[in-house]
This record gives sequence, structure tokens and C-alpha cells, in this order.
Amino acid sequence: MHSRDDPCLISQPLEIQSILNALRRQRALVRLEAHDHATSVISTILAIDPASGDLYLDNAAAADVNTRLLAAPSVSFQATLDRILITFQGALSPTQWENDPAFRMARPTGLRRLQRREFFRVEVPARNPATFTVTEPPMEGANAVFPLYDISGGGLRLIDKDRLLGETIGKIYTGRLDMPDAQAIELGLRIMRSAELTLENGKGTHTVACKYFNLGTHKQIAIQQYISLLERAVMARRWALE
Repeated sequence: MHSRDDPCLISQPLEIQSILNALRRQRALVRLEAHDHATSVISTILAIDPASGDLYLDNAAAADVNTRLLAAPSVSFQATLDRILITFQGALSPTQWENDPAFRMARPTGLRRLQRREFFRVEVPARNPATFTVTEPPMEGANAVFPLYDISGGGLRLIDKDRLLGETIGKIYTGRLDMPDAQAIELGLRIMRSAELTLENGKGTHTVACKYFNLGTHKQIAIQQYISLLERAVMARRWALE
């Protein structure tokens, strides 16, 4: 697709390189995700090869996750720069950076800039989870509290280990979203799809992707504030390791 057909597409090599350099300088969070949405990891750009433009990226802590991402024919690269989503596709190959295992990804010939930050999802730490408690319709005899796997400005993914929601695609549930160190809010979720997911520790779980339903502005702000808290915590951990 040519840039004149897609106003979000960037195809000029110098502009692409400038965007990638800015992501590296800002230590932006990068989501690498297989196309089946079953495997993903949060990464950063470690370096950019000055000759080829190839990217060196952090890999996952779990070998199984790295194996699945490396085996994928194409992986989605997602990051935000000045609240604009940057995304492109490419394959990963194994490499090393400063004697540590890493991913290598070729510089794209085109990338897309989208003025919608809600596409970027941030994982919710299992040790301090946010939860969604279903209140309507009532889930009699079942545990109605679902931990969040990740969250964005447009939706979230619930961990549904007992598979209580996976057969209800399109159904709307209402309930309470409890976010640590942030305001709890009442909202509706529309079930979009369910999938098996490989966690970064290599273990599998069942997740349900949901889209917010009739979310008001003040609730959007509360969710974005929580996302910002998560992003700052991730970056603080990365800086502490360097």
C-alpha cells in the first residue's frame, strides 16, 4: 500500500530512522506480539545498527516465550512516541547484545503512525493485580472476580482460568474495575474474543479480550492515569537493572 493510499503510512527511510532513533532515546516500551495474539513480551530498543538499521531488542525472561516469538513468521512491533502509536511487522532473529541474548529485527520499509494511544496495551503485574468484578448479569455460584492480564485506553484482557466468559462473544458485562493506587470505576465490557496465552514465565492461561462499552470521559481519564502508573513502574524497573 502506498503512502498516498494510507495517510498513516511512513515510507521515507530517513523519517523511519528518525522515529526509531527517538524510540530508542526515550527508552520507549515496545510490545512484540505474535499474530495469533497468543505470545507477547514488553521490550525496549537496546541499540540500532548504524549500517543496516536493524534493531536490537530485549528478549523475554522465559525461553519458551522467546522460542515462540522467534518461530513466528511475523511479529507486530508496537510502541508510542509522543502519544502516537508506532506499529509495523517483521520477523525476529536471535542475537546477542553486550553478551546477553537479544532479538534482532530488520528496519522496516514502512511503518504506521496512529493518533490513537489506546491501541498500546500495558501488562498488569500479577503481584499487584487490577481486577474486574462482574455484577450484571449475576454469576451465581461462580467466582465473579477476574484479574487483568493487560489494559489499554480502548479495552483490556481478563484472565479467565475457569473459562466462564469465553463462550459469550459479543455479550456485555457490567461491573467494577479495581485498579491499585487508582480510582475504582463502574463500567461495561463487551467480550471480543478469547484465546490461550503464554505468559512470560512460560506458563499458559486462558484470556478474554474486552472492549469498553459506553465509557465516559472521566472514566477514560481514570484508566489512562492507571496506565501511566504502570508504564512508569515498568520503566523504573528497567532503569534499576541498567
